[in-house]
Amino acid sequence: MYHVMIVDDELYARTRLKVDLCLERDGFLVDQEAANGQEALEKMRCLCPDILLTDMCMPDMNGADLIEQVKRMYPDLPVIVLSGYEDYAYVRSSLKLGAIDYLLKHNLNREVVLEALQKCVEQIRQSGRKDIRNQQTYGQNNEKENQRRLVLSLLNGDDVDPAVFSEQLPFLKHGSNIQLILMQIDNIHKLEQEGGKIELAMLSPSIISILQEVIRQYAQGTIVEIGGGEFVAFVLFEGWNSQQYYWNISRQLVQSLRQNLEKYTNLTASFVLGKRVKAANLPDCYRQARQEMSLRYLTGYGSLINVSESRSMKSEKFVTLDTASEKEIANAVESREHEYCMSAVQAVFDRLLCGEADRTSCQIICLELLNLVIRNIKTVPLSNELQEFCTLMRVEILNSDNIQENRRLIVSAYDKMFEFFQTADRFADYNSNTVKALEYVHAHYQEELGLDAVARNLNVSKSYLSRIFSQDCGKSFTEYVADYRVEQAKILLAQGVPIKEVSERVGIGNQSYFFRVFKSYTGTTPHAWERKSKNCT
Repeated sequence: MYHVMIVDDELYARTRLKVDLCLERDGFLVDQEAANGQEALEKMRCLCPDILLTDMCMPDMNGADLIEQVKRMYPDLPVIVLSGYEDYAYVRSSLKLGAIDYLLKHNLNREVVLEALQKCVEQIRQSGRKDIRNQQTYGQNNEKENQRRLVLSLLNGDDVDPAVFSEQLPFLKHGSNIQLILMQIDNIHKLEQEGGKIELAMLSPSIISILQEVIRQYAQGTIVEIGGGEFVAFVLFEGWNSQQYYWNISRQLVQSLRQNLEKYTNLTASFVLGKRVKAANLPDCYRQARQEMSLRYLTGYGSLINVSESRSMKSEKFVTLDTASEKEIANAVESREHEYCMSAVQAVFDRLLCGEADRTSCQIICLELLNLVIRNIKTVPLSNELQEFCTLMRVEILNSDNIQENRRLIVSAYDKMFEFFQTADRFADYNSNTVKALEYVHAHYQEELGLDAVARNLNVSKSYLSRIFSQDCGKSFTEYVADYRVEQAKILLAQGVPIKEVSERVGIGNQSYFFRVFKSYTGTTPHAWERKSKNCT
């Protein structure tokens, strides 16, 4: 991995290179940044990057002056120049100073930037600078980890060496009105599943950098990652003002943190504003903030909770689905009263919200509601797919940190159950061998599938199975298989699965044949269906 520093006075320009272009996939991590040349030089004295990208027009120290000083201090450091000006004078001056390439900001894209970075890699390999940088990186990573451990020790109430404390977090020792702000990235389990923990870990420095700059606009302070998508900010407000003034400023700060986080990383987070306390009282403040953060399960993503304004936390009570609600839902399912059943399910969630049930109790009740679905479909033919859907939903319910998300999952499961009942009622009149053949098709449609194989599996003759299947289903075995595969293909296309992969996953390896089958059953091509499904969402 090659470490890159970006120097630009525009936060948007820096963040685009750090996040949007996804350069880390190709071995380039933009993990250092500065708003001007002077700040860049100060950071480089602690840790020199492998590659430097710098804007030309900046306050305090412009790009030309920065390159000149960098080349004196680090003659082998590759430099790429960025500018919004199509001015030959800038090009000439930067190249004369030793820049490897010159990129115009309005022409920037992933390919252009990677091409310039690869030129820098060639220079690095020739100079052998990478080994030196690795040693420096190890030292800086240790420093960051030491700061994280110090903060954890401080928040846990451990004894901290005053000298170390003063060196790592100097502004805290003077503060009697420190504001603790707890931030939790929303839906962290889902993000880890989709992007992986490594990708989130690589995004963490960008998150800290963006939020640190926001804090700097309001007060002294720092932000530290605790782990598991949790960040703690310490903000020191100077001067004497009213309590209302501090709360207003704190709210403005959190709003700015939220907006910048979403703007530059496309992530959302929930916040808890702790009370203003002395450094010695931070452990109690942190414990209370974490306790209040549990309310986010009820208040939803993007919550802002004030410790001083929140009610006293109730002692957690272990609750389960009450007998009356369970009987009411079960009766509605048995009598196939969809609307009445959904009203009863919604009432369960309304009571949970009104009673401020804890997360564990909410999850248990959601699992009990899901088990009601599974019990009611277990004996119904062709229910395997719905059972698998419910099994996967169990994991989502346990990982969800938002009761509204769990409400959506449960409502979805009950809706699917009633949709299934509508199609399953006709199976009661089918021959038992037809039902078994349908179950076999649904389980093996991704494989090569012929009437011979199914007949052998059911231990009946091919001609007999063909006859009763057509009588019951109103179409031949071959037509049913093709129709079912097309329906599954529609679902995959709506999910954004590539067409080539879709044809393979529905058991039609030949893509040209897949196109013909799909069009014959839908009247349109897979591409047109994909576009239509996107427009509908």
